[in-house]
Amino acid sequence: MMSQPTSPCPAFPPSPSPALPPSSSPTLPPSSTPALPPGTEAGLPAVVLVHYGAPELTRACLANLAALEPEPHRVVVVDHGPGPGLAAALAGVHPRCTLLANPANPGFGAGCNQGADWAFGAGAEAVWFLNNDATLERPTLGPLLALARSHPQVALWGTQQRDGDRVLGADQQPPWYSGGRVVVPAGLPSGCRQLQARESLSGASILVTRSQWQRLGPWPADLFLYLEDAVWCLRAHAMGLPVALVELPVRHPRSSTIGRRSPLSIFYGVRNQLRLHTQLWPGARAARFAMALHLLQKRLFQGRWHLLGHTLRGIRAGLRGQTGRDPRY
Repeated sequence: MMSQPTSPCPAFPPSPSPALPPSSSPTLPPSSTPALPPGTEAGLPAVVLVHYGAPELTRACLANLAALEPEPHRVVVVDHGPGPGLAAALAGVHPRCTLLANPANPGFGAGCNQGADWAFGAGAEAVWFLNNDATLERPTLGPLLALARSHPQVALWGTQQRDGDRVLGADQQPPWYSGGRVVVPAGLPSGCRQLQARESLSGASILVTRSQWQRLGPWPADLFLYLEDAVWCLRAHAMGLPVALVELPVRHPRSSTIGRRSPLSIFYGVRNQLRLHTQLWPGARAARFAMALHLLQKRLFQGRWHLLGHTLRGIRAGLRGQTGRDPRY
């Protein structure tokens, strides 16, 4: 168990926002990237968390990492607000913590990229993206790193999630997602399962090495929220890169920050599904119309009429190709 530190989690102001990098390759941090905190060893793997909402969740996640994860690592927290006070809340919780302030909140994918660029620029061997409301049940980073070192051909490593009594694995996507791609077996060891072309990992827990980050490219940063993980895995499938799910559960109650069926989650979930379908099948307008009808009837038959307006807004935005953050949410 790591000893609890007495020094605060250092915070750095946001640097000028450069143009988002193309999906084919990531960018390294600009020259204005802050220096490493004193005593931080170069090359340590980094755990990147994107914070939004209550500081208590992020504080509990860092305390859990410090107590349960023996693999030496640093934590990079990207602070998307909505208010101040996170630095004080995280003071003394984790022995190697860096806070990158970005109150403009450019979205989950952009926050992951900001944290990863800082970590890789500081010399990290690998980055483990972990939701700020997740907690470990056992040491996890060490086994993931060992697998990534012994199987460097794998692009992304994900873990299972425990939501109450449910243990969730890979997300099964609709048939149109795969585009008929065939996955070539990678010969993974026991305890690992290679994802098929219709499957994607959950962004709540994904590890990527430096070499695969440079090959695969950064997270999609134009969706703001939801389906970034599916699009990232889809890119790996299209490049013929294996994606693996490891039988290590991480406790993660889904949508505990913004609500599973909140207006925000409904809007971005609907919008980004339709947008992704348009990118994959630009000529399949009839299929998208059927998708939109299906999403609407779900709200009707589930009795969630209060979500119909948000569903309709998501449909309009998705069909119009809207990207980024919608000012209504």
